[in-house]
Amino acid sequence: MLPTLHLIDAAFRNQLITERLASYSQFYNNSLGICNIKNSLNAEQENAFPRISKLLIALRQQIATYPNQYFNGRGIVLTVGSSQLKLARVNLKMIELTHTRLPVQLWYSSSQVSQKSMLTLLDRVSKLNASICCFDTAQCKTRNKIWQLNSTNVYKPRTGTLSKHFPYKPAAIISSTFEEVLFLDSDAYVTRDPEDLFLSDPMYLKFGALFFPDPHLSRQHPVVWNLFNTTCGSHEYELDSATILVHKKIVWNGLYMTKLMNDNHELFYQHVTDGDKDTFRLGFRYMDVKYYLVMIPCATGSFDGTRFCGWTLCKTDSLAQHIYINHVHIFKYENIKYTSANLGYTRIGLEDPNNNSFFFTHCRLPGASTSCFHIIKKPNPHITNSNCYTGGVPLEDIENHEYTLNESLLFNNSRKNRVLFSKTNHLIPNFVDNLLKYIE
Repeated sequence: MLPTLHLIDAAFRNQLITERLASYSQFYNNSLGICNIKNSLNAEQENAFPRISKLLIALRQQIATYPNQYFNGRGIVLTVGSSQLKLARVNLKMIELTHTRLPVQLWYSSSQVSQKSMLTLLDRVSKLNASICCFDTAQCKTRNKIWQLNSTNVYKPRTGTLSKHFPYKPAAIISSTFEEVLFLDSDAYVTRDPEDLFLSDPMYLKFGALFFPDPHLSRQHPVVWNLFNTTCGSHEYELDSATILVHKKIVWNGLYMTKLMNDNHELFYQHVTDGDKDTFRLGFRYMDVKYYLVMIPCATGSFDGTRFCGWTLCKTDSLAQHIYINHVHIFKYENIKYTSANLGYTRIGLEDPNNNSFFFTHCRLPGASTSCFHIIKKPNPHITNSNCYTGGVPLEDIENHEYTLNESLLFNNSRKNRVLFSKTNHLIPNFVDNLLKYIE
């Protein structure tokens, strides 16, 4: 007997779109009143917040006009520094393996990495339409071609003495010659051709921006939401800015405000956000530019027969049909070895992402050798007071179906509030083998 294919029909797709737009509207527009605005400010915040408020007003006046007729097409953008060369090389290979038609631009500063080193990234991806682009010279280059960009439209970031050059990310997005951009961190690897996200993702087509969550509820002081003239976001998850999908013409003002906030990182990183990631969310909100947060919790990691420990953040389209990207980042922070066992299983919450039915967190249990991403249905007695999870994988979540590239993870007969747990190779065909082939 042939295996049953898990497919999504037009009626179910339309139902999902309607449901998710309705729940997202409620999620996005919560009243400021739910924030605990009684929390007192410390001395640093008392001094910084009025300065931030005045700075935001000034930055709004600095937003450049969208350069009509300059940007065109769709493409993938990465930023690369000297410490990211190895991962960027793997990333390009993973992109090439999808056979995508999308061009790729690798943005860099000559103060961090040489042109020669950047060009070596192109050596092993001859089938990929990839180029390197320099902020300092306003030039792009392939192995056999070089062209000058309009320097007016190259928005070089200001990094100062930062050890991590987060401001390059929004600067590269708006400086790239593409009108529509999929930005990837060097360790955020595509698992299938991402062109479909541009062409058919309903929330991208409606909002012009897809963001993805970090497993931490907002840690900003409640007063921050007043500073940004927006509804309360304390119930929201922070962003994992390793993956950003934007139509620049639609969301330009939000993107440019994000870039300006990162240029003024001394205030924003210290008092508002951890690095660049939430500057996207807050910059968009300040400029009243809507976005869609794909609140589908997903992680790849190890399974000991009882407990799952997630070490990556995988990204689906807004309807949870397919996993498109896997952000493999905890490995480098916790010195975890890249092995088939450590990437062997994937866990994903599939039902309505905005109904608060999933517990999604990143924590370390007492005595554990590493931290883990946890995804579990709520309520659950194994969720601790310290916001961690001590239980195992429920048997009802385990599935052995081997999905083909064309099958949908969420389909008509899926269980409600479904948390799916399976071997990574079943959910993301060939991903583990391909990554391990090039990561070492």
